[in-house]
Amino acid sequence: MLALFQFNYVSVGRIPLPPFCNRLLPHLVDIDQLAALDFQAASVTGVDIDPKLIAQADKLLALRASRARPPTTGSAPVVDYFPISAVLTHGYRIEPQNKAAHSVSTASAAWPRVTFFSADWAVPSGQDTDESYDVILALSVIKWIHLEHRDAGLVAFFEKCSSSLRTGGYLIIELQGWDSYQKAVRPNHSPHFQETLMELQLRPETSFDHLLANQGLQLCASSDALPRRINVYRKV
Repeated sequence: MLALFQFNYVSVGRIPLPPFCNRLLPHLVDIDQLAALDFQAASVTGVDIDPKLIAQADKLLALRASRARPPTTGSAPVVDYFPISAVLTHGYRIEPQNKAAHSVSTASAAWPRVTFFSADWAVPSGQDTDESYDVILALSVIKWIHLEHRDAGLVAFFEKCSSSLRTGGYLIIELQGWDSYQKAVRPNHSPHFQETLMELQLRPETSFDHLLANQGLQLCASSDALPRRINVYRKV
C-alpha cells in the first residue's frame, strides 16, 4: 500500500517502474523496508500469512529505521546513517510495531508509514479495505496460493489484485515454474498438495498472461535477470 516515491523511478528485482507510483502492496515483507527507506516511499503495507515472517520484517524495519537520520527542514532522510552499534548501545529509536507505533517525536510527514499484518491475502478477511494501490508485489507466493486454493483460488487472487489496483497501476509477480510446484509436494509437508497438484489445470508458463488479461492486466515488462522471471502487468 505504498505512497509517493521521490525518485523518478524505482527498481524492485531489477525491474524499473514508471514515475509517480503512489501506493504499493508488497507481499514479500523483507522488501518493505527497502521500499520505505531506500526508495523513500511514503507508505508501505507488508502482508504475509506467516506471523513469524511479519515479526522478522518488523524488527528489520525497526533496526534500519533507527539507523536512518530523520528528515529535517530542507534535508531528506539518510539511510544507514547511524552504525548498528548505536542501536545496540542506545536501543531502537523507532520501536518494532508490536511494541509501539512506528513514529517518533522527530519524525515528519515525509517519514514513511509502514504497516504489517498477517493474513491470507488470497481470501476475504476482516482486514480487507477499499483502498486502491498503485503497485502490488506478489513474489515467491503465487505457487503457494495456487497449491492451497486450487485454480479457483488463483483466479480469485488475480481478481482481487486487479480490483485493488488503480487504473494505470502495476502488478509485479515472480513466476514459479511447474517444476517448482512439483518440488513443493512432499509427504511430510502439506501432504494435500499432492492431490491438489493433480487437479490443477492452470500453468504458470501458459495460463497466467491470459488470466491476468481477462482481469484487465496487460503484460508490459519482464526480466530474466533473476533466477525466476519477473513479469510486470499494467491495469488498463
